[in-house]
Amino acid sequence: MQYLEFPLRDDGTATLCAYVLDPAIRLQRKKKRPAMLVCPGGAYLTLATKEGEPVAARWMGLGYQSFVVRYKHYVVRRAEETGGDPEVDEASRVPEQLVDLMKAMRIVHEHAREWDIDESRVFCMGFSAGAHLAGSLAERFDDPQLLARAGATAGQARPAGVVMGYPMISARPLLRGADEVPEQMLPTLGMISRGIFGTDAPTPEQVEDIDLRLHVREDMPRVFVWHTMQDVVVDPCDTLAFVAALQAARVPCELHLYERGPHGTSLCDATSAAVEDDVWPDNAAWVEACRRWLELGAPEGDYSHE
Repeated sequence: MQYLEFPLRDDGTATLCAYVLDPAIRLQRKKKRPAMLVCPGGAYLTLATKEGEPVAARWMGLGYQSFVVRYKHYVVRRAEETGGDPEVDEASRVPEQLVDLMKAMRIVHEHAREWDIDESRVFCMGFSAGAHLAGSLAERFDDPQLLARAGATAGQARPAGVVMGYPMISARPLLRGADEVPEQMLPTLGMISRGIFGTDAPTPEQVEDIDLRLHVREDMPRVFVWHTMQDVVVDPCDTLAFVAALQAARVPCELHLYERGPHGTSLCDATSAAVEDDVWPDNAAWVEACRRWLELGAPEGDYSHE
C-alpha cells in the first residue's frame, strides 16, 4: 500500500490523502479496483477525523482505492488552540469545497492507469456536511465555472454514485426566524452561517441555492442514503424529502432509515467511535448494505438513464 498526499490549493488549505493498494493481486496479475473518495463532515467549520481515515481504511479493506478529501473549511485553529477567538478562513464559503472535490476527482482519474482504477467506478461518500458536499457534486458535476476552476471535465467530476450518511440536506435552520433550530447548533449557529454564506443573516435565496432538495436532476448519479430517526442535528425529514425528490426525478436511490442512534456515528462501531454512544451495532449494517449497493451497478430498465 502507498500513502500519498496531493495539495488541492497552493496555500495548503485543502489536501487529497490517497490510500492506494498494490494493484498486483498475485504474481504477474493486476486487478482494476473501484475508487472511493471520502468527504468528512464538520458543518463546513472543520473536518471530523472519525469520518475520514477510518472510513477510507474500511473501504480499502473492501478492495477500493480509497481517498480522503480534506477540503477547505472555515475554522483554521480552534479557540482552545489560539487562547482567544478561533482563527478562521474567510475565503472558505460554499461552493469553494466543491472546487476542491472536483480537483480531487480529476487527480484520481489522471492517476487511474498508474493506480489501476476502474474509471467507470469512481464513487464519492460523505457524512453530514460532507454528505452535502457529495450531493452537491452529484447535482453540479457539469457546472462550467466550477469545472474551469478545478481544471476538470464533467466526465472526471461526475461520480458513478454517491453515498450520503446522515446528510445535511438544507441550511434552513440558519435563516433568521427559523421555527426550529436544534439545541446543539445554537452555540455555533452564527459561525456556521458565516462559514457557509459569509454572513450571520443569509437570505432565503442563498439558503435555497444550496438546498439539495431543490436541485435534483434526472441525469445525476445514483444515490445511497442512510440516516437515523433520532438525529437532532440534521432533520431526517429533510432526508426523506430529498429522497422523494430523487424518486420523482427517477434517480436510482437506496434509503436506509434506522430507528435509533444520534448524529455523527460514522461506521457505528469501535473503529470510528470517539465515545460509547458512537457504537450502534444494528446501524453498522449500513456498511455491508452500501457495499452490496455499490456492487449492483446502475439499474436496468425504466429506472435507468443510460
